[in-house]
Parts: sequence; C-alpha cells; structure tokens
Amino acid sequence: MITTKDLETTFKEIFEKERGLVQSIETVFELSRDKSFYKLVISIHGLSIEDTLIIHTKFIFKTNLEKNKLIENSFIYLYDINCEYHKVDFRNIIDLRKKIEDIIESNEFGTDLQILSDFIEAPSMFLNYYLKRARITNYSIYDVKYDPKFKTLPCDRITFDFKINVNNAYDISVSIQKKEKEEVDDIVRYKFRFQFLDKIFNRETDTLTNIHFFIGSNIAKTLDKMIK
Repeated sequence: MITTKDLETTFKEIFEKERGLVQSIETVFELSRDKSFYKLVISIHGLSIEDTLIIHTKFIFKTNLEKNKLIENSFIYLYDINCEYHKVDFRNIIDLRKKIEDIIESNEFGTDLQILSDFIEAPSMFLNYYLKRARITNYSIYDVKYDPKFKTLPCDRITFDFKINVNNAYDISVSIQKKEKEEVDDIVRYKFRFQFLDKIFNRETDTLTNIHFFIGSNIAKTLDKMIK
C-alpha cells in the first residue's frame, strides 16, 4: 500500500523540481462524513509545466485514520469548476505518477479551467489587444497577477482572483466566480467583481469565452466612473 510520504515525494518530484513551476501547493486532511477515513486534498495554483499552464486544480486521495497510508489505489481531481471531478485508478506509485503527468501534459481539464488557464498565460498582452480592438485608448494594462485569496476553499466557493495594474497608476482587483444554474432560465452565469479603491462593481456574463474583452471593457468603465 502506498504511504502518504510516498505520495508527498511523488508530488514534489512532479511539481517542484526542474520540470515545473508552481505558485502554491497546499495540503490538508479532511475527515469523511462517516469518520471512517481522511481525504488528503492537494490544492495547486498556478502550475506551469513545459507547454501546459493550469490555473488551479485539486487531487484528492483517501487515507486511513492514521493519515499515513492510502486505502484506495485511486484519486479524483478537479476537472472543471464548480466541483466537476474525474476519477482515476492506478496500480502502484509509478503508475500514479504517470497518470498525473498524463493529465497535466495532455491538459485534461474542462472548458472553464482551460479558458482561465489560457488567460493567465499572457494576460497583459491580451487585455491590451482587446482594449485596442475596442478603441479604448485611455488605459493600458501594465501588470496582471493571479492572487488567490483562499487556496483551500471548497470547490463550490472558490473564486479566481487577480490584481491588475492600469497605466502604472491604478490597481484594480478582479474576482471571478461561477454561479450555479438559475431555476428561472437554467443558465450558468459567471460573476465578476471589480474593486477599485473602496468601490465594488459586480457584473455577470453567461460565458468565459470573451474573458479578455469582458475584463478590459469593464476595467475601462470602472475607471471612467471613478476618475474625474
């Protein structure tokens, strides 16, 4: 049976050595509802390995109550927001490592996570491109930083948080959260929270596919309201 120490070593080799760069890795144990086992949750933010960039995912394993051994040769990983997981079986620690590497290298994630991951690859360039395309000339994006506020939140409460510097003079915080389908129209929506100084502006959209234009245009609208 695989030990949690073996698991820790494997993840370090995959994510923290020469092959990859990761913004943060947080590990927590959560007791199951029936108190018969623990869930070992490995939460990852800002993972960059070779040609793959992943904004966020989680790997969850079942361990014994002593927290030192896995009780199943399987794990689930966060495939997409909100709380869409895929299960993966493995034979041994070598096969486990291969399965994780295959997931990362083949970018086996859902549409929303892929869009958000693509966004953080070169956000300043793409935001400025869409501002120019929309003929918004008063503002230029100097820097975008992915800055998750809470690294180990439950998947249905997670937000994707960014700090955006405009004109090398103004800092705007942007937070993105996926909302569940409304009973009225059965449409999934995405809530964007723009904060500049002490003012907060909330916006919603039913797709992330135009994320650069949506963020860029709303940054311009927010600054137009606030700057005289």
